[in-house]
Amino acid sequence: MGSFSYIILIIETLAAWAVLFAVQIPLRIRWHPVLRIIAIIVKVVLIPGTAILFVAVVCGFSYRHGDILNAVYIALIADTAADVIGFFAGLFRRKRPESPGRLHFPTLCGVLSLIFCAALFVYGTWNAGNVTEQKHVWEAEGLERQHTFAFVADIHAGQAMSEEKLWELCLQINAESPEFVILGGDVTDELTSYEDMTAVYRILSEIEAPVYFVYGNHDRQPDASLMGGRTYTDEQLTEEIRKAGIRILADEFVKISDDLVLLGREDLSRDERIAWNGLSDPFGDGAALVVADHQPYDEDQLAVEVSALQLSGHTHAGQLWPLRAFYRYILGLPAYGEFEEPGTRLYVTAGTFGWMIPMRTERHCEWDLITLQPA
Repeated sequence: MGSFSYIILIIETLAAWAVLFAVQIPLRIRWHPVLRIIAIIVKVVLIPGTAILFVAVVCGFSYRHGDILNAVYIALIADTAADVIGFFAGLFRRKRPESPGRLHFPTLCGVLSLIFCAALFVYGTWNAGNVTEQKHVWEAEGLERQHTFAFVADIHAGQAMSEEKLWELCLQINAESPEFVILGGDVTDELTSYEDMTAVYRILSEIEAPVYFVYGNHDRQPDASLMGGRTYTDEQLTEEIRKAGIRILADEFVKISDDLVLLGREDLSRDERIAWNGLSDPFGDGAALVVADHQPYDEDQLAVEVSALQLSGHTHAGQLWPLRAFYRYILGLPAYGEFEEPGTRLYVTAGTFGWMIPMRTERHCEWDLITLQPA
């Protein structure tokens, strides 16, 4: 995003904070503990609700006005934090006589919430652009030697991740000299222009190792009608990927070496995806199998899959707090980290960027360097 877009985000965040603060002035002037508790509870419920609407709900409003939802989300957290402090300050104030020069209660809440709002905005935008390298070492049966490779998912290039950041990412990957690289889907999305799409694959062509690509749920712009239409066709996307020297795997096996096979899965959202029991490893010689599957939600596959490792993305580790905990403990879905499944070790990456705008209040962005060793 350019400087102008950041300015718009700041203005929208300030506007959301001002509206939220203004509608609560009557409650804060006539301080009543029960009403304050109710107001805090309502805002606590609205925080994850707004985050879910921004990150996970597919509708025209969230696609066209996600920046406004993000602004409301920040304002809600900041105002709630200020309200909690103000609530206890109000209890303390009622036990002491008023004195000249004491800060008025609504003013105290306003100052605190504005400070928290600014701090959260700065942290969220910084965290969204802070891409870290995560290293993992796991054992796998069937290996005869060690293999090190990179896994990169959820770049969301164009509207979200800038070309400069993508160049830095490619340089970091090349510096580690991986044996191969897996692009785990959502390299682009509905907000990516044709020019940005061609640019991202031109940059990714600079990766010095062989690169394999699996589709995510956004790459082929399935929800582009919510944004006014597609900016590129499937054929144009395929052409740019192949021009970059990247191999597309859609329910396809590829033999990396005598002891390692990679399976790239078609995305779970597509009708043409083949069920796990319909797949057949053409190599079938006891080599270790690594599965790249953008979404980590195919429970039938995870229950019977026999592989050394499944790598997934899609979740962005929740992107906005507290969605990671909501996914994991309310919905029972893997949102980030390592999970032992019946037939495989599942690793869900936090992703290299996030959805729509540079804002992330959950775990940092990452790309993963993975080393598999003989068991």
